[in-house]
Amino acid sequence: MGELDGRIAIVTGAGRGIGFGIAQRLCSAGAHVVVAEFNPALGQEAVSKLSEQGYKATFHETDVRKQESAGALVDAVASRFGRLDILINNAGLATIGPTETFPLDDWNRQIDVMLNGVFLCMQAAGRVMLQQGTGVILNIASIGGLGAWPMRSAYNSAKAGVISLTENIGCEWARRGVRVVSVSPGVTRTAMLQQMVDEGIATLDKYNRRTPMGRVGEIDEITSVVQFLVSDRASYITATNVTVDGGWTAWGNLPL
Repeated sequence: MGELDGRIAIVTGAGRGIGFGIAQRLCSAGAHVVVAEFNPALGQEAVSKLSEQGYKATFHETDVRKQESAGALVDAVASRFGRLDILINNAGLATIGPTETFPLDDWNRQIDVMLNGVFLCMQAAGRVMLQQGTGVILNIASIGGLGAWPMRSAYNSAKAGVISLTENIGCEWARRGVRVVSVSPGVTRTAMLQQMVDEGIATLDKYNRRTPMGRVGEIDEITSVVQFLVSDRASYITATNVTVDGGWTAWGNLPL
């Protein structure tokens, strides 16, 4: 028996990376996971992989930037399962560059997906959870939202906003049975990180040396914290942000 048996969970951006890892982790704990993906091919592939492992998962095509899409996602889940227990806001992307020449389209895209999208999904899920009187919303933020990283003004601003939303809405809904928390991963070994390394934007050696624990994080180290926070073991935790970063934030924003 898993500690999340019978729970219905939505994970946005679950087609790959940390999002897929979270979906896999929640499934292994007994939840039925709805993979909410903008890219149908990635979403369907993720569900196929989960199903092959004997897990319960379904796909729903979703554009978190659009209120009607976020609403349709939650309505479809509530209609099919009669409830929604967990929402993981994970959908994201990263585009970096000097602020003085940063394209407005790239700014808007990151804010739309990682801040507006989080709000819209929280709003839609909140209506169901508040009516139930129970539920957990977990937002994937970033250590980038806790300090200054040059060339990342859009990404860091969006993630700082996510942390603020977590605190504000967590306090607003605390007495109505809905917990809201966020997790800020440090540099984590994902396909996105590997792409940055391949493109020469970053090097693992620099990240390893900058991290007090001497290495980047692994996806499973993020997902284990996520599982704890959405479980009943974390029943007194809300309106807060948890860093999972090997000590990076505590060491200060020293240069890479």
